[in-house]
Amino acid sequence: MAPPLPPPSPPSSSSSKRTCRHQQTHLPDECWELILKHISDHLDHESLSLVSRQLLFLTNRLRTHLSVLDPVPPLLPALFRRFPNLTTIKITRYFTGDINALLSQIASLDLPSLHSLDLSHQPTFPSHGLRQFSQKFPTLKSLNCSFMPQDLGLIVECFPNLEEIDVSSPPYKCDEITDYSGVKAFVSGLKKLRKLNISGNREFRNSFIVTLCQNCHFLEELIFLDTCGRPQIANAIRQRPQLRSLAFSGLYHRFSEFIDALVNLKGLTCLDLSYCRVSDEVLCAVAEEGLPLRELSLQSCKGYGYDGISCLLRKCNNLQYLDIENTEFLNDQYVIELSLLLGNLNRVKLNRNKKLTDLSLLAIMRNCPRIMDIRMEITGLGKQKLEEEDCLIVNSHLKFLYLAHNSWLDDESVTMLASVCPNLEMMDLSYCGMVSKGAIEVLWRCCKIQHLDLAYLGYRLCQFQFKVNFEVPTLFVLNLSSSRISNEELSLISKSCYNLKELKLEYCDKITVSGVKLVVKNCKQLRMISLYSCENVSSDVIAWMVLTRPSLKKITYASGAITNHSPSSHASSFSLPTASAPTSPFSTLSPPLLPALLRRFPNLTTIKITRYFMGDINALLSQIASLDLPSLRSLDLSHQPTFPHMGCDNSPKSFQL
Repeated sequence: MAPPLPPPSPPSSSSSKRTCRHQQTHLPDECWELILKHISDHLDHESLSLVSRQLLFLTNRLRTHLSVLDPVPPLLPALFRRFPNLTTIKITRYFTGDINALLSQIASLDLPSLHSLDLSHQPTFPSHGLRQFSQKFPTLKSLNCSFMPQDLGLIVECFPNLEEIDVSSPPYKCDEITDYSGVKAFVSGLKKLRKLNISGNREFRNSFIVTLCQNCHFLEELIFLDTCGRPQIANAIRQRPQLRSLAFSGLYHRFSEFIDALVNLKGLTCLDLSYCRVSDEVLCAVAEEGLPLRELSLQSCKGYGYDGISCLLRKCNNLQYLDIENTEFLNDQYVIELSLLLGNLNRVKLNRNKKLTDLSLLAIMRNCPRIMDIRMEITGLGKQKLEEEDCLIVNSHLKFLYLAHNSWLDDESVTMLASVCPNLEMMDLSYCGMVSKGAIEVLWRCCKIQHLDLAYLGYRLCQFQFKVNFEVPTLFVLNLSSSRISNEELSLISKSCYNLKELKLEYCDKITVSGVKLVVKNCKQLRMISLYSCENVSSDVIAWMVLTRPSLKKITYASGAITNHSPSSHASSFSLPTASAPTSPFSTLSPPLLPALLRRFPNLTTIKITRYFMGDINALLSQIASLDLPSLRSLDLSHQPTFPHMGCDNSPKSFQL
């Protein structure tokens, strides 16, 4: 038998360190993707993309959605090449360019995974652009044209393979419609449709809805809230028994006909009857048929009572979402009894039930062990105080608690709630005028809190204090608008909540420039700050903020918003200023600060001087001409009131535009 081989000699110290360091930094792409998929915020991906080329490649590949805010034709091809796996493009309502040209340009790009387009809230319907777009992407599966003019016939002609479409709420009324040829083509042409939203669309008369249900053999989800007239809902849904989700609103008196059609939907999992007149008979019929409901909304419904809803909940014991907002009968005792039937409930909405108090909230947290989201706005919370023994019951699943506009809610009640919900991630206490120190208890007791809305905090209290003297590293979003917070308290917040990403300080009259500077200095991940109508904050601080905190994406001041779309030194486009209203935030960028601002972006290729600039444009161009910007190739002066002859004469001396 051969003697065993001697063990290998240990590597040298330096070799060991090199090997260890290499093993620690090298991970396969698959492992990194699993890690990065748990980071949902794409703004966090931006920071990671600066670490290495590998992470830049992976974060680019993982991005699937892109929103277009500004017209950037020269940069668009490079932008889309950076994200090759885009599945959805949204052109936002803030886009002010030529949408037809934009769609035509997108059609010239290679985006093999693109299957969804969102055009909602556009002022015009881009017929030419959609024709060009459809030639490149004829198999588009999802289209959103809500809240905008529509050409239903053209949509069918361009995208006959649509599976999801939203054509809700176009900007016209019933008496303005004279030609129904488009809707006729629509209801007969989209054979593959699975999801449809026609809420508020006056073109879809009763007969058209019935025809649509007859022709769309794969239809699973139908939403038509606030439609013109009284739709023949029974006839429509009878044509499509495989519907899984149904939402409609309005009065409906022929209950027997409706019940016969509704109970025929054997696979119905989501039912929304908001603002309908619904009887106990309807709810009991659904219960007796044993429909597999997972979501039920009876918001602002009239005509039903405790007998009907309790009958339904006894049979539908797998319900995960329940909305019974603004009822006529609901009180604490009823909620206590109903909560015993909701063992699988995840989300509940009980807004505008003013008879409900703390007892209802406690019953849901106690009897619904899987509850994650509770909404009880405009109720009687705070009227019935909880006993100390009630705080022994802890709900570790509850993550989202919305309690806005509860005028009776005070510090004692909020403290008790914080003690029984230790894993809260989001809490809304806006317009709770009797709360101040209770909000501090939420920060102290809820160690996972990420989002806290405290607008109008303590506005009914004579004495107001909000001093946070402990670290809250998990808090990312804080709203203190219209509160009496001072510079001292703001300073403590900036030191304690140093990971803040969004901070709203609108209408905070006591804060000044010094307080704002402390926030910008201490909160190194800050991306958005709103100083809207902060009377004692001078506009001179805005330029300092832009230069000091590279992570800032958006600053709202007065009635304008300065948006920094390219926060890194790799920026290739810059707007001075980009604003949402005719104010002049650029007036805050005094001449001494402009060189420093442009030096921050050494690779600029494009400068746009927006329509909101109210200074001397000739002087501005002359100053830009004195700077070293070797990559500058494009200058946008559109919408200027005068042509800057003197400023343009200086440009060719420095730039090859």
